[in-house]
Amino acid sequence: MPLTDITNVTSATAKRGVAGWKQTDVHAGRACRPVLPDNPEKQADMPKADEKELLKNALSDLRRRKDALLEQVLPARERRQKLEGSREAALCQAESTAVRLNENVAEHESKLLFLQGKEVKLRGELNASNEDIVPLQKTRSSMRAGVQAKEKDLSRTGKEVERLHAARSAKEKEGESKMHYSSILAKAAFDEVEAAQLRTQFMAQNVPTARRLHNGYSNLKGNIRVFCRFRPKLAGEADGLSNIQYWKDEQHVTLSSELQKSVTGLSSHSRSWEFSFDRVFSPSAGQADIFDEISLLVQSALDGYRVAIFAYGQTGGGKTYTMDGPQVENAAPETRGVIPRTVDLIFQEVSELSHKGWNFSVNCTLLEVYNEGVYDILAPRSAANQRPPTSTDQFVSKQVENASAVHRLLAKAARERHVAATACNDRSSRSHAVFQLSIDGRRAAEGGEQRVSGLLSLVDLAGSERVEKSQVTGERLKEAQCINKSLSALGDVVEALARRGAESSNASCHVPYRNSRLTMLLKESLGGESKALMFVNVSPCQQQLAETLSSLRFASKVHSCNLGVAKRLRVDTKENGKASMEGVCAVGKGGG
Repeated sequence: MPLTDITNVTSATAKRGVAGWKQTDVHAGRACRPVLPDNPEKQADMPKADEKELLKNALSDLRRRKDALLEQVLPARERRQKLEGSREAALCQAESTAVRLNENVAEHESKLLFLQGKEVKLRGELNASNEDIVPLQKTRSSMRAGVQAKEKDLSRTGKEVERLHAARSAKEKEGESKMHYSSILAKAAFDEVEAAQLRTQFMAQNVPTARRLHNGYSNLKGNIRVFCRFRPKLAGEADGLSNIQYWKDEQHVTLSSELQKSVTGLSSHSRSWEFSFDRVFSPSAGQADIFDEISLLVQSALDGYRVAIFAYGQTGGGKTYTMDGPQVENAAPETRGVIPRTVDLIFQEVSELSHKGWNFSVNCTLLEVYNEGVYDILAPRSAANQRPPTSTDQFVSKQVENASAVHRLLAKAARERHVAATACNDRSSRSHAVFQLSIDGRRAAEGGEQRVSGLLSLVDLAGSERVEKSQVTGERLKEAQCINKSLSALGDVVEALARRGAESSNASCHVPYRNSRLTMLLKESLGGESKALMFVNVSPCQQQLAETLSSLRFASKVHSCNLGVAKRLRVDTKENGKASMEGVCAVGKGGG
């Protein structure tokens, strides 16, 4: 404790008249207090000498305490001075160490930057070296692969050489044997050529006979025939097929419906319908099979007959495919339809008959019946590049010299025909297409001239359709109504012809040809003096069974018609100027 503090304490104690102080034995560590009287009056009566003694004792006690404290403070002060000196030395050393460390850090950072730059440079050199090595490695790999390939080629070449040596020996032996048979083969080939020539001559001589037999057979069967063709199921059709039974005689077909429960629900049954036609073609029949059956009928036009072939059926039944073939460019030759095959056959026969002295003139007519109007495809267009319907029965007839010219005209007609997409068919014909070839032939004969005049009509009818299924509206609806109206008129004509042919008393029965422009055009084909064949094209799908049955029922009516006798227009002019017409008569289906 400082000396000033001790003096202040002593003065204060003396002034207050304190009787005693706490005494501390520094060495013994004990404290004692003088005993003072309890009564203050007694304390006041204490002598002044005692008070001085007490103060003196207190002062001496304080001095002892001061000395003791000084003895304790001095070592601490020395230790503090030593610590401060150590601290200052440590701080100096730390400062020098920090300076050294900073210098070392700066030095190492410079070295690090140098090393990093050197590393970047080395990496760039390494990458460049790698890039230089990659082409070398690729070259090495390719050269290794080339060496291996060459080794394999060399091995194969060696084996091939060995094989060629063996083959050469075998060929030499085989050549010796072939030389032995060469003369025999040459003689056999010569004999085969002679046999082929004989067969060709035989067939050429029998073609007229076959045609005469076919004409007689057609007359016996009646001058209108019906072929039924079921098209295959298309790729996009998801519904199942109808239960169809094709008879082995290829003239009958039976259709069955799906199983239906009775009213009570205790039993199931199905209905079946049987139809008979001149020929029934299953979906597996090709275009060539179809045309083989009608080729002789087509050739009847060259003999002076009027021949009509038309395709009837529901929309999407395959009529256009049967008559024209697929409507795509570069179609396969085996998929060509009846019309292009007929054109080729007619001009082939014309060419062959020209060697026998016949000279034929062929004229082509192309018509389209659309919305009860007849459009002449070969007629010139108007100033507005439109083709108005023809109001008269005088149509343009263009002379054609070969089949290619006819094919070009048919392609033009196909491009201009009205087609549209409906819910039943994505390419539905909206009109009836009529294609006619007028054939006139002349040949000089002994004492006069022979002339024949035939007409070949090929008709692709638009398909019948139900509006609730085709879902057509607007212009398409009007087209559907006109199509159904003209086909209905055709049905009325067929029924009238059937009634007239069933009873001889109904020979003058009225036939409503004028109810439609279509029936007016087909009047000569259905009138009894021509040979007609109708294709009924139907779908095998169960969903279209109702339309299929409707088409087959109509075809059955046509098949049952007895239209009379087909006539052949052939004129023989004699030297005396008189002409005679040959009428080939035959017994119809109802005759005996």
